[in-house]
Amino acid sequence: MNAKASQRRQWWVLAGIVVLALGGSKLVSWWGQERTAALVRQHVRPGDITMYTTESCPYCVKARDWLKSHQVPWLECDVERNAECRQAYEAQGAPGTPLMHVKGRWGLGFNAEWLSRAIEMPPLNPPKTAPPWPDRPAPAAPAPLRQN
Repeated sequence: MNAKASQRRQWWVLAGIVVLALGGSKLVSWWGQERTAALVRQHVRPGDITMYTTESCPYCVKARDWLKSHQVPWLECDVERNAECRQAYEAQGAPGTPLMHVKGRWGLGFNAEWLSRAIEMPPLNPPKTAPPWPDRPAPAAPAPLRQN
């Protein structure tokens, strides 16, 4: 075998190793997400998770997609369309959305690991301001609170 053929073979071996490493990394990431989602589903009850959102928030879309794809129930409270949602959101002083409220704990942004830890903990005292829950009469403005 000449030197060029040997070098070409080394490049193919290296490319194969890189592909295997990337595939393995994706597999580990997928498995971690599935494990986290299973933990959340095991402990969540309807009403445990409220996500404060805005229409233009790309992070809210990602959070919504994760919750939907992993079949996790949550309530959504649009701070642009609902005054009670906006009041609860502003009371937290959050600089952005999504703002997660999980069993009395608040978290800015969406992090599945944080969600799984928060959902396993016992509930804290309810917040002083609460969003309009589905069992309450809807406000006069269009109700953006969606149960998912």
